Amino acid sequence: MKRWMRAGICAAIAASVCLAGCSGQEEESTAESSAAQTEEYVAESTITLGEYKGIPVTVEAAQVTDEEVEAQIQQLLNASAEYVEVDRAAQLGDQVNIDYTGYLDGEPFEGGSDTGFDLELGSGRFIDGFEDGLVGAKAGESRSLDLTFPEEYSANPDLEGQPVVFEVTVHAVKERSVPELTDAFIAEISPEAGTVEQYREDVRKALLDQKELLINNQRDADILNAIVANSEITCSTEAIDDAFDTQIQAYTNMAAMYGMDLATYAGLMGMDEESLRAELRVIAEDMAKQELVLDEVAKLEQIEVEDADRESLAQEFGYDSVDAMLENDGVTEELIDETALMRKTMEFLVENAQITVEEEAAASAE
Repeated sequence: MKRWMRAGICAAIAASVCLAGCSGQEEESTAESSAAQTEEYVAESTITLGEYKGIPVTVEAAQVTDEEVEAQIQQLLNASAEYVEVDRAAQLGDQVNIDYTGYLDGEPFEGGSDTGFDLELGSGRFIDGFEDGLVGAKAGESRSLDLTFPEEYSANPDLEGQPVVFEVTVHAVKERSVPELTDAFIAEISPEAGTVEQYREDVRKALLDQKELLINNQRDADILNAIVANSEITCSTEAIDDAFDTQIQAYTNMAAMYGMDLATYAGLMGMDEESLRAELRVIAEDMAKQELVLDEVAKLEQIEVEDADRESLAQEFGYDSVDAMLENDGVTEELIDETALMRKTMEFLVENAQITVEEEAAASAE
C-alpha cells in the first residue's frame, strides 16, 4: 500500500529527528548501520500505551519581524533584476557577453570554447583569473588571458595544473538593474495583491504561516516522542521496513528536485549514502512507533473518521473533493481513512496536551 498520505503525519517528526541526528559523525552512523544489519526479525508489533493525556510541551510564539518581511521582498526584487547594456568598462557584478577559445600548447582544447556566452563577473563560474581578467574591458575589446587550471579539476582531469591561454572577445557589457518596489511592479508580478502595502501584508502572512507550520510540527513531534517514551513498544520488522522505504523515497525525490542522486544529496549533509541510510533507518523505527501510538490512542478513545474529516484531508492535499483525490494513482478509500484518522488523533492529543508558549518569544511578539 502506498504511504504518501499516511506518512505525512510523521514526516515533520522525521525531519526534525534527522536534522538533529544527521550530524555527519561517521563513527555513530557506522555503528547504527551495523546495528541495522544485525537487528533481529520481529514478526508482530506490540504496544503497552503509557500516559498520553496532559503531555507538557513548550512551544515558541510565531512572530515575523519587519526585517524578515523586507528581506523576503528584497529577494523578489533581486530575482526580478535585469541586465541593461551600458557603454563603459566592465566591473565586478556586471554581465559580459563574450566569445572565448581556450588553447593548450597552442591547440584548442575540448570544452574550452563558446560563443555569445553571458558571464557575470565575480560569479566564480570560470577558473581563477578568467573573470578578473575581463574587468575593465569594453564592448568590442579582445583580451588574451594566460591562466593555469587548478591542480584538482574534476570536470576535466587532463587539464589539471596545465597552463592555458584564453582568447576572449567582449561583445557587450551589461549592468544589473534591480527594479524599484512600486505599485506598478507589484501589480505586474502579483495582480492579486496589486499594491506594495497589500503585498507586504501578504508576505508577512505567508512567513507567519510557515513559522506556525514549523512550530506546530515540532509540537506534534514533542508530544508523540513523549508518549513513545512513556510506553512499551516493539515494532515489527515489516513496519520499520515500510517506514524506511517511505523515508528513502522522500529523500530520493528531494534530491531529484535538485538534479542529484541520493549519494550526492547525502554529501551535502556531510555524510555518505550509507551513513544517511543508517540515520533514516533509526528515524524509520521512530516513525513506526509513533504510528503505533496514534493507532492505539484512536482505539482507546474510539476516534472515528467522518465525511468532514475526509473532505478536510482532500483540501489539505489540494483537491476539490474526496472523489478528486481518489482519482490519484494509488489512493484508496482505506488509505484516506487511515490518514484522516491519524490526523484526527493527533489533533486530539494536541487538544489534551499542556501547551506552554515560551515566555521570551511571547514577550517579543507583543
